[in-house]
Amino acid sequence: PSAAQDDICDYPLARNLVMLAVAVASETIVTFIDKVKKENFTITLTDFAIKPYLG
Repeated sequence: PSAAQDDICDYPLARNLVMLAVAVASETIVTFIDKVKKENFTITLTDFAIKPYLG
């Protein structure tokens, strides 16, 4: 992180986590628009796994 602590995305993995969440959200939206199918996913940070939510 910078000395001024001015960039919220300057922390390790912050930018990667945001990109991961955006990719999953984008894929879910495209699938809903294309196939009119609702999908839910969980993202776990310990192993960076993306799995369907079955709850």
